[in-house]
Amino acid sequence: MKRIILIFFITAGLTDLSAQVISKLEKLGNVSFITSQNIYVRFENTEGIAIDDTLYISAKEILKPSIIVKFISTTSCSGIAINNYQLKVGDQVKTFAKLTDSAKPVTEKVEKQNLLQGTITEDKDVAVTVTPYYTKKIRGNFAVSSYSNLSNSNGAPDFQNWRYSFSMDADSLFRSPLSFTSYINFSYRADRWNDIQKNIGDALKVYDLSINYKISAKTNIILGRKINIRTSSLGAIDGLQLETSISNFVIGAIAGSRPSFTDYGYDIKMFEYGGYLFRSDTLGNASMQNTVGIFQQTNNFKTDRRFLYFQHNSNLTQNLGLFFSSEVDLYKRKNGIDQSSFDFTSLFILGSYSLNNWLNFSASYDARKNIVYYETYKNYADSVLESATRQGFSLRMNLRPLNYLWLGFNYGYRFSKDDPQPSRNYGVNLSYIQLPLILSSVYLSYNKIESGYVNGDYYSAAINKDLFNGEMNVGLGFKRVNYQFLSGSPDLIQNIGNLDLSWRLFYNNFLTISYEGTFQTTTTYSRIYLSLNTRF
Repeated sequence: MKRIILIFFITAGLTDLSAQVISKLEKLGNVSFITSQNIYVRFENTEGIAIDDTLYISAKEILKPSIIVKFISTTSCSGIAINNYQLKVGDQVKTFAKLTDSAKPVTEKVEKQNLLQGTITEDKDVAVTVTPYYTKKIRGNFAVSSYSNLSNSNGAPDFQNWRYSFSMDADSLFRSPLSFTSYINFSYRADRWNDIQKNIGDALKVYDLSINYKISAKTNIILGRKINIRTSSLGAIDGLQLETSISNFVIGAIAGSRPSFTDYGYDIKMFEYGGYLFRSDTLGNASMQNTVGIFQQTNNFKTDRRFLYFQHNSNLTQNLGLFFSSEVDLYKRKNGIDQSSFDFTSLFILGSYSLNNWLNFSASYDARKNIVYYETYKNYADSVLESATRQGFSLRMNLRPLNYLWLGFNYGYRFSKDDPQPSRNYGVNLSYIQLPLILSSVYLSYNKIESGYVNGDYYSAAINKDLFNGEMNVGLGFKRVNYQFLSGSPDLIQNIGNLDLSWRLFYNNFLTISYEGTFQTTTTYSRIYLSLNTRF
């Protein structure tokens, strides 16, 4: 840990010594769709936006932090809401992209070639933009967090978690075509430190650690662990990725392995390889991107899966968007015999339509596999709600009857051969930004679950207020959970309260303090979260 901290300060010092003139460009985007984990925002382009940047929403000409960026593509990004900030599809957000002011107009003499009289020099000033091939940019984030769990139940012992997080993006290292990205977490329970010393992989999670070598303006190669944005559902790839552009096409190839299922470590026995073809097209205001690929994955070097991959993203008009991804298995092993197949194993469709700035709709169908979290701060009630509402058909409508008032309605339906009966869920939510008199933002929501294994009601209320011109934010929330499990397990009835405080200590330093208390009939759980975060 001392070495990581030392590297952080050395990097920050080198950044200051070689810093160029940095300017900030205001970028506007719109929320395109929302899932239970992420909020997706579309921009004209994402140049200058980095992971862990903040996206803002304007309320009465006051910029309120609303989203922390976690994933970036060429025209969009996604992230998590700050303090459960309730955004809606169609909301306009703003960020300030960092641009290096290394391209400045210069004055040159213009020379004219005269075949008879030779070279004649004119005193005419012409603005010429001189842009270096490599522009150095370094940005990163370092955070230390503590998460404590306290309970009055003998079956749930008290414990404390520590988490160190470091991420950095470095473009054009040493003015070269090399770039570096990383996102590393070290998380452990304090009372299990002896076990961590025996197997450091249980605590160390490397989500991104790669070097990108730009061979030319159209060709680059990536070495290390990296999620490819054109084939994002494959997850992280440990190995080699090559990509080159030809006209409107991008051709890519990968050869590497998948992370271990047990601890997300490196596992060469999970070898995989494949290739893909990407094309981007525009026609007027319409844009479309398509990716098609074929991949083979192994387990202990034996064929485990061979499948086709397809991803489509388009904006047919300024108000109509469509996202589609699917996987089709081409191989299966039955009774010890290898066989060809053509089975859909993953499918996700999302469409969104904004009638105007006060009414929008979205519909989705999710038949992807269940998500496994290596790290999560979700409590049990939130996890049950997420698993019951993610898959199947989903409809959403957002209505803004007043400038700062939003109403949302959602409905979901799922029925598969594994379900004893169809599952339904529906909900309603209300958000009022900057409520008069108290100048606070209020959020109310209700969700109903009806499935083959649980029926329940989930109520939620929260209020957030900015203090000291936005330098500090205080949030207060309450949840009421009433789940009846059809398997015979005891009903889950909980009252959950939370108090959150976020404070900008300095320009790029933030302190977060959160408390969540879960109260049942005889049992009480308390969770305390502290985090100190610095960006560079």
